[in-house]
Amino acid sequence: MTTQVRDVPSRLDAMWFWLRSRRLIVLQAWRNVFDRRLRRWAAGDALVDAPILAQLRTPLWNDGRPDEFMLVAGKVHNLRIAAKAFHAVEVPARACLSFWQQLGRPTARQGFVRGREIREGCVVPTLAGGLCQISNALAICAIQAGFELVERHGHSARIEDAGAHAEQVDATVFWNYVDLKIRAPKAWRLELELDASELVLTLRAEAAVEPSTLQSIPWAVALGKSALPTARGCNSCQETSCFRHQPRQQVMQGMTAWLLDTWTPELSAYLFDHGQAADLLLPLPPLWLRRWLALRRTGKVGWFPLKPSTGACVEHAGWTWLRRSWWLRRWARHAGRRQASVIDGQRWLAAAYARKLRPEHTHLVIDQGLLPYLHQYGALGGRTYEVLATTLPMYEIQRRLDLAHHSTKVGAAQAATLTDFRAEPDLLMAEIDAMRGARQVVTAHGEVAAHWRERFGLDVLQLPWILPSVKAHKPVTSTRLPLVVFPASAMARKGACELAEALRGLNCRLQVLGTPSDDLTLWQGIDVEYAGYASDWLMHADAVVLPAHVEHSPRAVLAAVAAGVSVIATPACGLQDLPGISTIPAGDVAALRAALLMTLAKRMPQPSETQFQL
Repeated sequence: MTTQVRDVPSRLDAMWFWLRSRRLIVLQAWRNVFDRRLRRWAAGDALVDAPILAQLRTPLWNDGRPDEFMLVAGKVHNLRIAAKAFHAVEVPARACLSFWQQLGRPTARQGFVRGREIREGCVVPTLAGGLCQISNALAICAIQAGFELVERHGHSARIEDAGAHAEQVDATVFWNYVDLKIRAPKAWRLELELDASELVLTLRAEAAVEPSTLQSIPWAVALGKSALPTARGCNSCQETSCFRHQPRQQVMQGMTAWLLDTWTPELSAYLFDHGQAADLLLPLPPLWLRRWLALRRTGKVGWFPLKPSTGACVEHAGWTWLRRSWWLRRWARHAGRRQASVIDGQRWLAAAYARKLRPEHTHLVIDQGLLPYLHQYGALGGRTYEVLATTLPMYEIQRRLDLAHHSTKVGAAQAATLTDFRAEPDLLMAEIDAMRGARQVVTAHGEVAAHWRERFGLDVLQLPWILPSVKAHKPVTSTRLPLVVFPASAMARKGACELAEALRGLNCRLQVLGTPSDDLTLWQGIDVEYAGYASDWLMHADAVVLPAHVEHSPRAVLAAVAAGVSVIATPACGLQDLPGISTIPAGDVAALRAALLMTLAKRMPQPSETQFQL
């Protein structure tokens, strides 16, 4: 094996290249002004079901040395941003797709970072470097589909370990005069996506392209790269006299970012076991802000119970938190708009987190509420991730609420709480697609774990529920009426309508811990009172009942279990494995009434149904 002799680039060479490139950039910009063929094509769905003419998968992470990790990570980050401009684009027949017209000028303001670029035989760090992986894949697929390459340029060297397609085609781009242009006689569609390890490019068209209508060029010979030398890396070569040379430094091979929106004891324990020194924590600071400040004074990291040896970085989305808090408070009392405001807040928070992610964050731990938006923003491409699943999928929530709406007799005020949760179809699909790409799903909710495991075959880690520390409940036999506690707001989605129907005719009291209902007739004929969660309801409760259709955070029920209070709940609460819980089907008033009679009868020395009837 012979060693290739190359000239060492100098600062004068770099300056001369800069001057020549700027001259060519200006000339090309002037030509583009008068070229009516060039335009940016919009995304569409007319050809979304068209047959696939060509598809190519190229690896993202195996074309660099370990000490060039930051350049490879920068390349993947640039590909995430650029993919948005090309995905789902549909080009008319005989129209020309220009790489730079479609993408536009890549700048740091758009989020592009320093990546890998081959220049004069060397791999050098440059802004928006690495976009050639898209142009290479696009050229390969265009040839396989029979399209015409109107303009194409080759690299000066090849990347070592660039993948199985390194010898097939070479199509480089450099703003704006080194371009890749493609044309086809039929309308076609371009799809470009990134999964955890590969860039996937697909071309679709309604009809196959006839090769006779295109230029006849021996591309297999013209685009071959076998004769190109292997590019040297600025961070890995031994040429110390080069002005770009930098001393070799120890580089961390990837970091983990925790994108959080909710905080539970189960999540705290999971973070304690899995948090590392290189982690970036992006929590939303709601009611725990004062506690966070207090812990900061003691030298601990935020309000996260991390190991003392971990020095994880903690960042907050402060302005987004303020905006979302105001928005949620504004719509808190509007039953038909409450859940929509929650979805708005999750979208704003996901956008703020996506901006804070850095190229070296190769693994994410994501709150489920943020997941579909991060998928739509393209932040998951080229990354592995785990999902902290706190809820059922949105489509399943909507299905259950629709079923409850049609099977339960509710008034207009209660009906609004069953129909206010509605998401756009593309958001529903984004959540499912993103969940299918998760490496693992982590949850403590029994029904949520079963749904993702059984319906989608995902790897689910079910955490044990952590019961709060409360005083044990001591039943007191007295002449007072039994107290039934409803640990939720008086909404139909929480089972308030079924509970009201089951309680009518029973000689007992009802205490509601959440907000009252707008329906004044809901508790008609029932001795009802309202109290907050901070009251001493656990000391006086004889039964805690939550017949919810949808319930993902049953913290008050967990407190009742810890205190030893009898609990009646539906499978939607996800507490099936805990002792002391009577499980009934959601919406079944007869089963709820029977469970109430059996539970309340235990309070009396000689129970009978007539003791609790008026």
